[in-house]
Amino acid sequence: MGKIKDFSKNKEIFIQFFLILVIIFTGVKFLFPKIQESFQIRHKIKDEKERLTKLTQKVAFLESLDEYELTSKTEFLLKVLPPEEDIFIPLSTLKSLASQFSDIQIKEMKIDLGNEKAAGQLSSIGFSLKIVGSKENIVNFIDKVKTVYPLMRVNEISISLKEEELPSALIKIDTFFLGLPKEIGKVEAPLSLITSGEEKIYKEVSSLNSPLQEETIPSFSGGKENPFSL
Repeated sequence: MGKIKDFSKNKEIFIQFFLILVIIFTGVKFLFPKIQESFQIRHKIKDEKERLTKLTQKVAFLESLDEYELTSKTEFLLKVLPPEEDIFIPLSTLKSLASQFSDIQIKEMKIDLGNEKAAGQLSSIGFSLKIVGSKENIVNFIDKVKTVYPLMRVNEISISLKEEELPSALIKIDTFFLGLPKEIGKVEAPLSLITSGEEKIYKEVSSLNSPLQEETIPSFSGGKENPFSL
């Protein structure tokens, strides 16, 4: 009888132990993933709250900006440094500058399209001009080139002086373009503020002007017309 009682007692302990193991196993198998998922959700909610806070701050900052001033500056800078290569506006600008001087004539013009650049990189188009006119007006024409947009740089000048003819000059000029980036920054990334150096550059280029009126910018229809005819 004693052995039967011991066996029954051990059997009850074994069953209890087995049930405990089942409960632990069930908890590990089913409850632990749920707990882990719960922590992941809490972490995700925390990240989203931080992201929302940053977005709210960015929206508040953008709303504090003067929309008209920002738009005006952007439009002006895109004229100074266009995002796409365009030979017609620089060409028309140079022709318009020459027409401001009574004796300046553009006799020849060659165009170097340069190399293609990736988005966000500076590219250029080169112009080689042969102009004829008085020495004083040739110098004035060159000075004028430095004051107009799109942005231009005089690279090389050679002047020919002959007694029987008006002076002539061969001028090499580059005009620049800067492609817009194809991707914008991440929403949660901080805004890039204008630095004092960039503001200084803007003030310098804000003195540039264009000899062209909006209505005089050429519209080339293609076909028989030669846009390079002077």
